[in-house]
Amino acid sequence: MKGIYFLLTMMLMAVFGCNEYRKRMAADGGDSIAVEVQTGVAPRTDFYGTYTGTLPCADCSGLKTTLTIHDDTTYDLRSEYLGQENGIFEESGIYRVVGVDVIELITPSTGDRTYYKILDGSIVLSDSTGMISRDELADYYVLKKQ
Repeated sequence: MKGIYFLLTMMLMAVFGCNEYRKRMAADGGDSIAVEVQTGVAPRTDFYGTYTGTLPCADCSGLKTTLTIHDDTTYDLRSEYLGQENGIFEESGIYRVVGVDVIELITPSTGDRTYYKILDGSIVLSDSTGMISRDELADYYVLKKQ
């Protein structure tokens, strides 16, 4: 029985609280009330395509990278270790968009995850939250859209 009284009390508070808010808005000169409801921000969809660039490499002269992101949540990645014999690796997998502008690539064989932040006309290697490096090598982690 206490639960019913509590529920009724909460409903009355919500109704009268909303009415007081409307009265205050009308008193401020507004004939109508505009309420902004944010149900979430839709992820970007303008990133499909092929991106290329040369990423830094610790034991070679660079990692020539081509990443193709398809609109069916799959990707193809080709990495070529420059200056190394038999240094070409290719993989395909799935991706998902995290938040609004971060692509999470999932390697099927290992479950490893790699993150890229979507920029205008390019993507940049990032962490899982979309934070990108700002050090002197930051420009080398960018793949440009073809």
